[in-house]
Amino acid sequence: MDDLVDRILRGDRRSLARAMSLVDQPGHRELQLEDRLRRSTGQVPWWGITGPPGVGKSTLIDALIEMLRKRGRRIGVVAVDPTSPLSSGALLGDRVRMMRHAVDGDVFIRSLATHGREGGLSDAAIHCARLLELADYDPVLIETVGVGQNEVDIARVADICIVILGPGYGDGIQLIKAGLLEIPDIVVVNKCDLPETNRLLSELHEELGATPPAKSIEMVGIEAKSGKGVDLLLDKLLELDRVARGKQQRQVLRHRRILGEVERIAMLTYERALRRELAGADAQELIVRLNRGELTIDSVIARLGSAALIDQQRQTDDAPG
Repeated sequence: MDDLVDRILRGDRRSLARAMSLVDQPGHRELQLEDRLRRSTGQVPWWGITGPPGVGKSTLIDALIEMLRKRGRRIGVVAVDPTSPLSSGALLGDRVRMMRHAVDGDVFIRSLATHGREGGLSDAAIHCARLLELADYDPVLIETVGVGQNEVDIARVADICIVILGPGYGDGIQLIKAGLLEIPDIVVVNKCDLPETNRLLSELHEELGATPPAKSIEMVGIEAKSGKGVDLLLDKLLELDRVARGKQQRQVLRHRRILGEVERIAMLTYERALRRELAGADAQELIVRLNRGELTIDSVIARLGSAALIDQQRQTDDAPG
């Protein structure tokens, strides 16, 4: 594993792609690689870009890549697409939109599925972002589809968070209010050439005006397809990027990122253990007694929770190494 990491550090793109495939295998955890990545990264700010489907996230990223390359920056992109709950498949179409950068050795784009991870991000996305940072890509951009209150994991991971919106979504502002406007540093309104833009801008000004004073959120109007306004947006992003690189801020953001990772893994581990308990005979007996009125639902949940924790501890103790 150390040899693989060393080749990535030397700029071997094939080794980088191989490592990404390794961490993207569902249910697979390469602890040695993950720990090495965690220790070796955390200095490069990650830019999180999210918003409803169809607002032009990939088009904007394509334009940002072009402008950043002109400034001599190497850009890594992790593009996350939702996984179908029926087929477990994902479109993974982002690289098609950014294909003109595919031959540029200073741009690396990886498309990933969420694997059904509630919150919009899989652990693989975090590890792939760390791999890009390890390979000296800077900045690292993470694109997710934000469609409501649950898809805000990106705010715990990204140092700079951008929410992209577009006109023509009708009552979509009600959905957005439920979560997406609580997380950004910048709100981007794309497709400003469309007639419905003024209404959306007015609604956003009203919503952003109600945010707490401590949370300063800027709003930028752009036309990603033509590039209009993207230069102004990039200037604002680079200023936020500069602040995020400050020593004290870097420590705060790194701590938040690792805390979010621990929280995600702990919740997922406990959920799996609890599901194992619910499938067992003891759980069925508890359900029968609950139905008879012999137990309260709180006592059933407490017993199942305790059993799940014991079961998880037993599996940890029995694990090799």
